Amino acid sequence: MLAALGGTPEVTAPHPHNDLCAFSPADKAVITAHLDAGGTTSYYGRDGELREFEDELAAFFGRAHCVAVNSGTNALHSAFFGIGLQPGDEVIVPSYTFLATVSPLFALRAVPVLADCEPDTGTIDPEDIARRITPRTKAIVVTHQFGHPVEMDAVMDLAERHGLKVVEDNSLAFGATYKGRRTGSLGHVAAFSLGSTKMVSGGQGGALVTDDPEVMERANLLGHFVRRSVTEVSSPFYRRFVTTGYGHNYRMHALAVTMARGRLRRLDELVASRHQRLERLSAGLSDLPFVEPPVTRPHVHRGQWGGYTASYDAEAAGVDIDTFVSALEAEGLEVAARGYHPLLHRAEFFRTAEDGYYPAQPWHAKRLYREGDLPRSEWHADRQIAFPIFLDEPLELVDGYVRAVRKVVEGLDALRKTARQAASAV
Repeated sequence: MLAALGGTPEVTAPHPHNDLCAFSPADKAVITAHLDAGGTTSYYGRDGELREFEDELAAFFGRAHCVAVNSGTNALHSAFFGIGLQPGDEVIVPSYTFLATVSPLFALRAVPVLADCEPDTGTIDPEDIARRITPRTKAIVVTHQFGHPVEMDAVMDLAERHGLKVVEDNSLAFGATYKGRRTGSLGHVAAFSLGSTKMVSGGQGGALVTDDPEVMERANLLGHFVRRSVTEVSSPFYRRFVTTGYGHNYRMHALAVTMARGRLRRLDELVASRHQRLERLSAGLSDLPFVEPPVTRPHVHRGQWGGYTASYDAEAAGVDIDTFVSALEAEGLEVAARGYHPLLHRAEFFRTAEDGYYPAQPWHAKRLYREGDLPRSEWHADRQIAFPIFLDEPLELVDGYVRAVRKVVEGLDALRKTARQAASAV
């Protein structure tokens, strides 16, 4: 019997089922070693382990430059500022992404233009990008959603034809590849989080990588005034401003550098551990009706695989997604209906002109959206069930999730009957 109807839960392990913010023994070891060696607590310049870490990140992505910062959001802000976005510039971005992909554009008074996704992967659709390009478009932002790379050949072809910059949000795809090339090496600049839930994590942190020296210099001036900018900014125009910078302090904490660098060294091990668990979960769900594991196209590798959502066909199943997910939760699972976060065009910020932030001038007024404006994103997101992104949890826990999902699917008749009885009693 289903736990939702009075039966015994399939999974009894207490939540959370994967604590992405927890320190591992390896994290503690590298931080303790740094402190015991008398390591610094702050980097004002591009010094010591910070320099070594940035060099390693640049080499990992095959890029000339890396600038580490204190969050993925500020890495994106630095990237957007680095490519020279101005108030009123239009930037095409996905609606199906975490808000931090887009929110730094607000500070620059640029105009986010939300685009639809591909229905199978949830990544931004190059064909929809093409439809939204106008004379005011200056850049395209892609999110490699949950580790699945965007179709970058098509995106870069559009960018070249229209003279646009491409910014990759690589926060969920560290180590992923597209046709054998690393995500983060494909656009003009890439930004990524090194935050608490990421595989290469410093607790808090972020970085950008690029081959463009002007992007690097502008990123330094934006968040790293005086000492670092003095050594890193050499072009005659920008060097005049190294003593003041452009107003922000985005330095990454020294202990975050140490921890993230330690995780970078263990990336292959961490990726293998997560893939073992998530591929095991997918295999266990693959033959079920109404539930489909995430699609991974054959020419990509998900790398850190920073999110796992399965698709649920509520219409075919005859049970709505909220009831289905409630039944999974009753079985002890830690899951969520409609993914980890809402679509951006469903957020109030993108539905009202009076937000207390954007000026009212029409020359850089933001775009507003309604339900139905991005139908494929809505269709995709409304079918998604978000699961834990297991990393080093016991395989038995993963197997318990498989058993629980299978149990609820097999118990759909009982859920339908209960729903009919409830409806007839009203």
